[in-house]
Amino acid sequence: MSTEKVPWASPEDSAFAEFRALETADRASLFDGALLVAHWLAGASVASACEAPLVACCDAAAPWVAPRFDAATNAEGLVTALAQSLGYGGDEAAYGALENSRIDQVLTRRRGLPITLAVVYAEVGRRLGLALTGINAPGHFMLAMARDPRVWIDPFGGSVESEDVFRDRLKARGAPAVVLAAPFPSCEPRALVLRMLANIQQQQGEQKAWSLALQASEARRRLAPAQLAVLFDHVQLLQRAGQHEAAEAALADALPSLEGRAEALAPAWLAQLRRGVTRH
Repeated sequence: MSTEKVPWASPEDSAFAEFRALETADRASLFDGALLVAHWLAGASVASACEAPLVACCDAAAPWVAPRFDAATNAEGLVTALAQSLGYGGDEAAYGALENSRIDQVLTRRRGLPITLAVVYAEVGRRLGLALTGINAPGHFMLAMARDPRVWIDPFGGSVESEDVFRDRLKARGAPAVVLAAPFPSCEPRALVLRMLANIQQQQGEQKAWSLALQASEARRRLAPAQLAVLFDHVQLLQRAGQHEAAEAALADALPSLEGRAEALAPAWLAQLRRGVTRH
């Protein structure tokens, strides 16, 4: 995939403008967010390529779900149709592949990440009159049935479970108590885009594919200019990529807008950068 052209090169980019318009009208969905990321990766809209597989998913799920059914029945119905009948599930073999972050490829291959598979479930549910909520849980994106938020779906594993069971799984994997005690926030479309871009940034950074990792980081900064974690991730990525002057410039440019603890910590970090000390 070529990374020479960077979508969202300016606020006037059509894909971003369309997404922002949907947000402003309170009509943006998780699917719209996933389409935006796929557009960013492909360099063009992939919406038309998604339609036929989505129709097939809805046709498979329609006999199993309905707004009049209870949440547990609808959750089981979605899993029966999408995971068991059509074979949608997690890509264990190539978890970090870029195809798993492109919703069009996920729909075609029937393999993906927890977050992209969740988008498939949520969009199928939406088209069939069901509301599902994205759950921004640590390490593993989940879905909750809006009608009964106690009923969760794990699209990656193709199962229905409760929040308590999911927290038990996190505990078994060694999650710290502070994580286990905190509420897991619901995920709005922009937050989904940010998490998907963060995944790409991390995966590409681990492979030292700095160009695409930095493009993902810049896209996150344009979407969330006020989020300090996004800024600090970007500065650290620039350091890892060996772009120390750019890292220093990015932090220096942000200093006037920082507040609170970040305002106190950032100057010391900037001094470290200027002395050539790398912080990870």
